[in-house]
Amino acid sequence: MNKNTGFSLPVTPHLRSEKGMALVITLMILVIITAVVVEFSYGVYTTTASLHNWKDSQRLSFVAGSGITLAVKTISDTQDLYAYTYPDRIELPVENVLEGFKGSLLIRTEDENSKFNLNSLVAPNGITNNRAYDSFRRLLKNQGLDDTISEWVADWIDKDNLPRMRDSESGSKNAYMESVDELLLIKGIDEKTYEKLSPFVTVYGLGRTDSNLVNINTAPIPVIMSLDERITGELAERIIDYRSLSPFEAASDIVRVAGFEGSLGTSLMGRIVVKASNFRITSVAGENRIKRVIESVFEIRNSSNITRYWREY
Repeated sequence: MNKNTGFSLPVTPHLRSEKGMALVITLMILVIITAVVVEFSYGVYTTTASLHNWKDSQRLSFVAGSGITLAVKTISDTQDLYAYTYPDRIELPVENVLEGFKGSLLIRTEDENSKFNLNSLVAPNGITNNRAYDSFRRLLKNQGLDDTISEWVADWIDKDNLPRMRDSESGSKNAYMESVDELLLIKGIDEKTYEKLSPFVTVYGLGRTDSNLVNINTAPIPVIMSLDERITGELAERIIDYRSLSPFEAASDIVRVAGFEGSLGTSLMGRIVVKASNFRITSVAGENRIKRVIESVFEIRNSSNITRYWREY
């Protein structure tokens, strides 16, 4: 208002526009500053959380590794005490593994020689092992799978480029398998087939890569039935019942099981053993919703331990 006249001076549209623009710019600056602060705070939080998770993960990795070491030592000591390997698997929770560690540690051991060795399909000289080949076909049939899978697997392993079936040499490795997971790389084997087959097969021979010896003390029914076409599900059950009361201490003890007294028991000689040397050891360490798993396979015999497989995740 003008003091002399008593009238108010009009505010021009130009002044109103400048004030409005200043308000908008101020609000934009506040929004940007707020966003920067939030982003910075989030970055600090995630970085700190990641650091804690990494630290916890490293400690769990150490704990899981300690579990593997403990299992190998225990199996090694047991190997010297007993003439046989039984049972096929053991699951053991371990407490007080590390001072101040409040999480959990679970160790699982499994006899790999209780399974059919895929590498036994082909001898080192490239010749098909017909005995092992027939066993594998029986195993496939007993699991309701196409027995021509044996052709694909054999072509994957053998060193020549001669296909047993159409396209069965396509992309083949032409070398022994190093992991059962390789089955998923073989044409004709999908995930469903792999899930049905993988519990009963291995790539670790007893003493030799191409060995087809099976530990009769730990072999499951499908593997036992694959050893000879005369072995029915009922006869396989008799073996499991017998060993649950008294594990076999020698392969020749198989003749003590009803139904295996004659030629059937004799035919298994040179195909079965009572003691394993390859063991799959899985160690699972967990704390604060974080888990670390180490899966390994060790060859343990004659007081020596050889790492055959190792995966940590």
